[in-house]
Amino acid sequence: MRVVLDSSVLVAALATPNPASASRIVLAAAAAGVVRLVVSDDLEAEYRRAVEYPRVARCAPRVDRQAFVSTLMDTAERIEPEAAAGVVPSDADDDKVMAAAFGGAAEYVLSLDRHLLDLRRCRGVKVLTPGAFLDVLRASGFA
Repeated sequence: MRVVLDSSVLVAALATPNPASASRIVLAAAAAGVVRLVVSDDLEAEYRRAVEYPRVARCAPRVDRQAFVSTLMDTAERIEPEAAAGVVPSDADDDKVMAAAFGGAAEYVLSLDRHLLDLRRCRGVKVLTPGAFLDVLRASGFA
């Protein structure tokens, strides 16, 4: 399964003390090769900014957050995004997430951002929360 992660998933994985959180399980599935992450240069830049938000720094002060992103990038397939201007009308900044999904032929975008989740499906890409995606993995026999 080809998946694009919105930065909210990375932030949640770092900010929660719960090792069994859906966001952490999704990242572990990616590290194990159960899912294939696709990422664009714009998304990587967004990840690097997001993991330094003050809330994340307070919740994960001992974690090398940039190394965390680098490790994630080592497991991801870098792609060229496709045009997606206006796909997320309520937040144009989220267009880059969908652009990566389109360019990387992703089946899923995982997010905790309501602007993306409200899309539900766009050009064949399903937008789900990490928890809902775990249900997909279980139904497919992967989790």
